[in-house]
Amino acid sequence: MSNLKGAILAMALWVGVVFPFLLSIGIDSLQQRAYLSTTERMAELLRQEGGVSDQVIQVANNLKGKGYIVTFSKPSLVQFGEEIVIRYQYEYQNVRGKQKLDTKNKVVINKRIVAGGGSTTTPKQPQTYSVTTPE
Repeated sequence: MSNLKGAILAMALWVGVVFPFLLSIGIDSLQQRAYLSTTERMAELLRQEGGVSDQVIQVANNLKGKGYIVTFSKPSLVQFGEEIVIRYQYEYQNVRGKQKLDTKNKVVINKRIVAGGGSTTTPKQPQTYSVTTPE
């Protein structure tokens, strides 16, 4: 009889403590890996586009449907060398309830914008200087 009580106690501990703990760690690991992958891809897309273009806005709107909130510090195309801060917020359901992930990325734009590049947002035009020599 004591063997049966011990087996029932061990089963109750497994189902009540160990299994939910392992499930929680597994869900957190999968969600965090997907979150980091998404943030890396968004930063790379922003870097390639030269700022917040129509394509970047479309991807951010698609992520909204998956539970992400993506905001940009400069909502347009920017010049070479400027920095854009991207803020990500994501909520997901876990064993313990809703979990929230919140982070920021800084992206330095390495693409020079050519005027009339086909985008609806217009970048700031570079200043021109002229120099005359005494000849």
